[in-house]
Amino acid sequence: MKKVKISVLALSMLFGAGLLTSCGGSEEQKETATEITTEEVAAEVPAAKDGAEFYKTSGCVACHQVDKKLVGPSIIDIAAAYADEATLTAFLKGESAAIVDPAQAALMTPQVEITKKMSAEDLQVIVSYIMGHKK
Repeated sequence: MKKVKISVLALSMLFGAGLLTSCGGSEEQKETATEITTEEVAAEVPAAKDGAEFYKTSGCVACHQVDKKLVGPSIIDIAAAYADEATLTAFLKGESAAIVDPAQAALMTPQVEITKKMSAEDLQVIVSYIMGHKK
């Protein structure tokens, strides 16, 4: 237990010393520190995905065109049928039934298995792209 308290105290002192040093540094040191932090953050943040491109590369375009029905309804029809992004997202996560052309819902079942496995970010890119076609 003493080791834990000593470790916490030592970390607290190091952290406090770091704050004191950065607060008392010159303007040049502060600017450099800010630049480094900004660069580090920029390097870690992934570039935003282009909705249209990601929609195509995810395979959705094989069945869903912007303005015409192929195997599935058009993007415009999908956007019109869903009230908001949350309801479309729920469908693509397999949490709700199809609203557009329920008779063909079975054809979408394998694709829903794919969209269910997508990251929340990737799914949001596709949903935003589709709902961006709402008139």
